[in-house]
Amino acid sequence: MRKYYYKQLNDDENTVLLGFLSNDGTAQEARISLRYGANLYRYTYKGFNIIDYDSALLKASDFTGTPVLYPTPNRVENGVFVFHGKAYEQVKRGRRVLEHGLVYDEEWDLVKVHATEKEALLSAQITWTNDSPLFKAFPFPHSLTLTFRLIDGAIDINYDIFNYGSEEIPFGLGLHPYFQKLSGEEKTVITLPVEYVMEATEALLPTGKILQVSGTAFDLNLPTTIGKLDLDHVFLRAADDTPATIHYSEQDLIVNIHATNDFSHFVIYSPAGAPYFCIETQTCSTNAHNLYHRGLHEISGLMMAAPGEHKTGRVRYTISSG
Repeated sequence: MRKYYYKQLNDDENTVLLGFLSNDGTAQEARISLRYGANLYRYTYKGFNIIDYDSALLKASDFTGTPVLYPTPNRVENGVFVFHGKAYEQVKRGRRVLEHGLVYDEEWDLVKVHATEKEALLSAQITWTNDSPLFKAFPFPHSLTLTFRLIDGAIDINYDIFNYGSEEIPFGLGLHPYFQKLSGEEKTVITLPVEYVMEATEALLPTGKILQVSGTAFDLNLPTTIGKLDLDHVFLRAADDTPATIHYSEQDLIVNIHATNDFSHFVIYSPAGAPYFCIETQTCSTNAHNLYHRGLHEISGLMMAAPGEHKTGRVRYTISSG
């Protein structure tokens, strides 16, 4: 019997669990922490933790699970960005923020949670007001809502940014899932629909130059074992609907990563020897605001929300047998 369900767990993470049990007994569970950044910290399919986390890192405001990167995905040069000639220092509670934005370790508000015959769903929101500790670094009145929707064989993560202020909002949003190397270094295989990789400095900041991946070690359009990679690079997504894929050959599972067209960039983070790797979907480049300020509007991917406007998009992780 098909069944969707949810549970609000009384734990340190303030977890909401979304679950699904299919007719054939296949189980899915998604655990989202409202206390620590609306973080999808564990996604389980058929008993396998596709996305997983380190509890100590989560509670230490470190990066694990699926951090939400907003409004400055990945690194910001010197923790300062410039927009329309004005400098915005990324300082939160007295600490300079150099990477991954402002919201990944903040507490989010629960908007709604339900389970029906078609889905299990959770919406969470964080809001920028004058008294918000995030407002000084990003002084634009608005809200960011994430909706997690668990369906048969997939989970959607939808975002909605609503600008209720009087100025346009320059933003980027990314998801940073820590996928597990379930089939090890040699039997976990990825493909990535990309045309260009962004040249970077030693500090991993894009120089503004893009390089074709065809015929290079960065060409991930062909299946590549994760053990061959030691990357922390920004790629420009190919202009089609081809998903990024992960093939776990030992578990006979394929993960397809679909995204709406606003997610124009990928970041691949695959540290050698680690039990995880990350395929990060982003609406912009690393250091996007500063690239935009330099006139590199297109490759920066920086997005704008006009006063009164909603900006929306979606990432979907679909799991199937290989």
